[in-house]
Amino acid sequence: MYNFYNLNPNLHTSSSHNSVTVEVNTPLNNETFYQLFKQYYNHSSEENENLLGAHLNEINYIIGIIPNDNTQDSAQIHELTIRSMDDLNLLICTTEEREVFLPVFTDTRELKHWNTEPIITLSVPARWLWQFVLRQKNFSGVVFNPGSIGWDISLEHIASLLEDLNQV
Repeated sequence: MYNFYNLNPNLHTSSSHNSVTVEVNTPLNNETFYQLFKQYYNHSSEENENLLGAHLNEINYIIGIIPNDNTQDSAQIHELTIRSMDDLNLLICTTEEREVFLPVFTDTRELKHWNTEPIITLSVPARWLWQFVLRQKNFSGVVFNPGSIGWDISLEHIASLLEDLNQV
């Protein structure tokens, strides 16, 4: 379970606040990701790796939250208030070795392809996502678009992406 303190996307809000309201279910599309990923996959040069890495740091991602209360259609929700004591059920992926990865999606189609259950989506920038994953004790990394490419990256790679962002 994840709570308000480690899912607060407003990094400038202190954890002493009792709640945060976030915009949810915002559609996302990212065709450039697929072009750069295909280019890197077909020709894994350092140049293509750098282009893809730079793009990974520029885009927003979707993460999924399983709603606690099914009384409201989760697709119709546009704002979500997360209170300090709320437990949030994030979508996760696990390996046979019981490693936990956070599934992240580069666009709405990818999420809908992988998960057909009602969920709430949160669009987050790369910096926030990298910091969030690195703060968790149980994540081994993230997996991009698990319903199609299923590309996982480790905590070390995430730390490297964050370091690149901090140098800019």
